[in-house]
Amino acid sequence: MSTPNPTPQPGRQTYMAPVADVYAAMVQMLGFNASFDLVHQDEQSHAVTFSAPNLNGLFTAKVVPGETAASSAVEMTAPMDAGEPAQQLVVKFYKDLGDQLMAQTAVQATSAQTTVMSAPTQQTEVVPPVPAANTAHDASHDGQNTPAGPGNHRASKNTFMAMLTDNNPGKTSTMAVAALVVAVVFLIFGFVALGTYPPISLCIIFAVIAAALCAVAYLKTQPGKKHGRILTVIAIGVTVVALALSLIGAAGGRPSSSSSTSEDATSTESCDTVTFPRDGISAKLPVIDNTKGNIYYEYSDHMAMRICDISPEEFNDYMEKLKKAGFTADYEKSSVHYQAKNNDGDEVRLQYSESYEQLTIRIESASYIKEEEEADDEAAAKKAEEETAKQAEEQKQAEEQKKAEEERKRQEEEQKRIQEEEAKKQQEAQNQAQSGGVTPAVKEAMDSYESFMNKYCDFMEKYTADGAPTSMLSDYLKMMSEYSETTKKLDDMDQSTWTDADMQYYLEVMNRVNQRLASVS
Repeated sequence: MSTPNPTPQPGRQTYMAPVADVYAAMVQMLGFNASFDLVHQDEQSHAVTFSAPNLNGLFTAKVVPGETAASSAVEMTAPMDAGEPAQQLVVKFYKDLGDQLMAQTAVQATSAQTTVMSAPTQQTEVVPPVPAANTAHDASHDGQNTPAGPGNHRASKNTFMAMLTDNNPGKTSTMAVAALVVAVVFLIFGFVALGTYPPISLCIIFAVIAAALCAVAYLKTQPGKKHGRILTVIAIGVTVVALALSLIGAAGGRPSSSSSTSEDATSTESCDTVTFPRDGISAKLPVIDNTKGNIYYEYSDHMAMRICDISPEEFNDYMEKLKKAGFTADYEKSSVHYQAKNNDGDEVRLQYSESYEQLTIRIESASYIKEEEEADDEAAAKKAEEETAKQAEEQKQAEEQKKAEEERKRQEEEQKRIQEEEAKKQQEAQNQAQSGGVTPAVKEAMDSYESFMNKYCDFMEKYTADGAPTSMLSDYLKMMSEYSETTKKLDDMDQSTWTDADMQYYLEVMNRVNQRLASVS
């Protein structure tokens, strides 16, 4: 018994029925059988593609002519890694197809048995002869190779779902992920475009890139290829929405005909008959009779108005009248502009529009100009004061920040000092523990004292034994001086900080010293 090949191989089953009848029965069976979902059918090649609810991947079945004119064979291909469940599904497919043929056509099934999925132990379906029926044949003559009614509805539904999803095994297509990412970026660009009004060409370029990626991703996720069809469909939808948003934003930023002519409308509106102002500062202006236009504002010390239907000659004539009225000081002049002051300091400004033949007149009294200058100076002074206060506040904040930084450093140094002292104490405690609990400084002092006293006792024993000779008197005096210094150092030690172990060691040393002194005496 040979071992089945793990790679899927097409199975083959022979039926005693024409190709058209077997194909019609196969489509009919797939349309009504709950174990199969018809994905695609090709009437020209008599092939179908279908899937199973609990298996990944797609199955293909193709009807080919048999060894005789009255027979045909069905060749199947299963998904590559479907395994034993796919093999069982192929067996069920052949069995259900045989049952369908028994129900609608008169065929004589061949007794040949073939291998399914390259498994030698697989049994094939033998179809016994049954009474003839012309259902499939009539259907083929009517030009309808697909079942009517519920079958057609199911196949159409499955075909639509196959366009949106896939049953392909394996990893998700990189192009599908890339298409979705670019589509999302395009969508963000679309929302931004609603407020920034980008060029339409930029929107089109972005849309073409996203659409190209979606098209490639759609091809990469065809049946039998990589997984990721649903990501591609989402990317397509997002791209459409993003394109709509970006085009709306781009269109919103384009100047419309109404906005392009807004200046014309502003220039020609309110050109009604108006009486030339004669009160206040306006009384110093030459009068223009039969004027049309509008007055922007009129006060006792300043006025502004616009006059329509003024030709260039009339503008020049009015400019000459202003000069005769005394407005000649500090003047500025051009073909469409004139500005000057009179002896009182009043200032007049003319601005002429040749395209609309309109003249704008503004006049301000000397007192108004002074008030405006004072207001400007006050505003400038206030601004300077605010700037100075702002700088002072910033400097104050900088100083506070500097102080805070210095305080932080001081605290860090203090913390470091505390840690060092703590470490020193721990080290002293460790040294004390190593020396039997006696503080090293106390032990050193007591050991030095005991060593000197032993030296002193040795000298006194020799001095006494020799009968206190005068030759040793200088050594004796030197020894007594050293004795005074040693005892003074011992007396200067702060015994209040001594531990119990220090005091105990002190008593032990003093006891030994006293015993030695007693022996000398």
